[in-house]
Amino acid sequence: MKGKYFLAAAALLAWAGAPVLAADDSCLACHANKAMTAPQMPAVRFQKSVHKDLGCAACHAGKDDYPHDPKAPKVSCDACHQKSADAIRASDHGKLLLKTKPGAALCATCHGPAHELRPVQNPASPVHHANIPATCNRCHQKLDFQAKFGLEPFATYSRTVHGRAILERKDSKAAVCTDCHGAHDLDFSRNSLSQAYKFNIPKTCGRCHAEALAAYSRSIHALKARAGIREAPVCTDCHGEHNITAHQEAGSMVYTGSIVKTCSACHGSERLIAKFGMPLDPSRTYLDSYHGVAFVAGNLASANCASCHRYHDVLPSSDPASSVNPASLKKTCGACHRRAGELLHLGKVHMTFSTTAHDIRETVRQLVRRFYLLIIVLTIGGMLLHNFLDYKRKLVYGPNHLHNPHELRLSRNERIQHLVLLASFMGLGYTGFCHTYPEAMWTRALFQGAAGAAWRAFLHRFFALTFICLAAYHFYWVAATTEGRREIKSMSPRWRDLLDFLQLQRYNLLHRGGPPRFDRFNYIEKAEYWALIWGSGVMVGTGCVAWFRELSLRFLSKWFIDLCLLIHYMEAVLACLAILIWHLYWTIFDPEVYPMSWAWITGRISARHQQRKPGTQEQDGPPHHDPV
Repeated sequence: MKGKYFLAAAALLAWAGAPVLAADDSCLACHANKAMTAPQMPAVRFQKSVHKDLGCAACHAGKDDYPHDPKAPKVSCDACHQKSADAIRASDHGKLLLKTKPGAALCATCHGPAHELRPVQNPASPVHHANIPATCNRCHQKLDFQAKFGLEPFATYSRTVHGRAILERKDSKAAVCTDCHGAHDLDFSRNSLSQAYKFNIPKTCGRCHAEALAAYSRSIHALKARAGIREAPVCTDCHGEHNITAHQEAGSMVYTGSIVKTCSACHGSERLIAKFGMPLDPSRTYLDSYHGVAFVAGNLASANCASCHRYHDVLPSSDPASSVNPASLKKTCGACHRRAGELLHLGKVHMTFSTTAHDIRETVRQLVRRFYLLIIVLTIGGMLLHNFLDYKRKLVYGPNHLHNPHELRLSRNERIQHLVLLASFMGLGYTGFCHTYPEAMWTRALFQGAAGAAWRAFLHRFFALTFICLAAYHFYWVAATTEGRREIKSMSPRWRDLLDFLQLQRYNLLHRGGPPRFDRFNYIEKAEYWALIWGSGVMVGTGCVAWFRELSLRFLSKWFIDLCLLIHYMEAVLACLAILIWHLYWTIFDPEVYPMSWAWITGRISARHQQRKPGTQEQDGPPHHDPV
């Protein structure tokens, strides 16, 4: 029977001028002939398929005779691809698709039309590695993934480091959908058998990133993940899923500028801190530290979480292999600070002001901080009370607006020193507080990003150098020049200054007697001058510890360096408040000199202030002091 139909077909093709087909071409005699009503399957396409060497009956069992038996079994790929068929039937993805695409139709969904199947290695194959994203997207673009999962798989993947490498033909081996989710054994991520299941992700990623997997496997994170703790981070918790970008890119979750935010997602969570007894918000204490302040200010070269704790092989500080174990700190810190000494372990990296001191070093820091807070409150509060009483008394008798340039108050040399001091102090105060509060409005106005941070640091050091040079010159001036020695003698504290203070308070507060008759420099100016001398020494000394940090780290303990930084900040707060409340009152807001004492420009003040004598009618007015 078969031979008869074959001969008939061969005769028909010969009559039509077509070449006689080889063995098994009896099927093509009808299915490759447009003159026939049978479903067409062009021979040229079949000859390019991976199945070209198979006879038709290999897939179309029971259809090797003509006419075909209508009850012949449907095409099935199982006979040759049993393992793949079993995998897809057992998978979540296969179970879902088998409801609408049974048998070979399911295979054709991904692999392409049955008669045109290309080998996987063929770039024309839909399941060629580089074509997988587009093949998956043919179906997934029809589903509303955005509403259900908050993302469009292909759109988000195409922006990742993997997607760009594939779509832009940069790396033909970069990960595609099937590398992460599986191919025939594609299960949903909530299924523990899935390659994308949380605890299987390290192994999945490790197939390409073996070195990273080896390091991660040693970490505390991996240890907790193997224990089944769902909160333990795996690759996707830090790197993302469909938003993975290279760590050098600004948008990456593991970019230098993003790493603190990524780590704090877990280590800043109150729920996780309470549940697992983790250290109290190390991200906050980091941001309060020297490195953290510089980091927020835009200095991305400053150490962050990964700089010290590393990234894949994170270990607790108690582990001898940890990069933050006390025995390892010299090496860890030495990565940035080459001259780091052996004393780094004497102090905490994450500085906190806990209510309970753990050791003598913490106790000292607590005492210094509380001492400065007390001094600031008492000093600034005392200044406010002192100036309020003075202002209130002068309001009763009225101010004297006399600014006739008579007696020389400040020489040209002193006025120049004052101008340099004014500029350097204001510059130091502004740039210093910009460093401490990098997100404040006054900081963002001038210093933003890495360039802004570098510019601010340069200016702070420039003003500091100017201030130090001025201090050195001033000490030379008062020690080696006649004018300087005369001025320092006039500024020396005397017993009379205390008596003047008491007399002025008696006059202002009790309204008894008259104001004191001050010398050329009164106790108000002397107190401010010697406070400036003291504060300058403290600020220069503690500031140099931070400025020359490599030298400091070589000879000083971490604890002592942190103490110096604390003193530097607290002293700056005290100095700026004192200038605002004390100095500005006596030179600007004092009713006797308002709107300003011009001595800092002209060098002269009103002679009337100098000439007042006790017992005159003017003694019932405001006290006569000489504002600087």
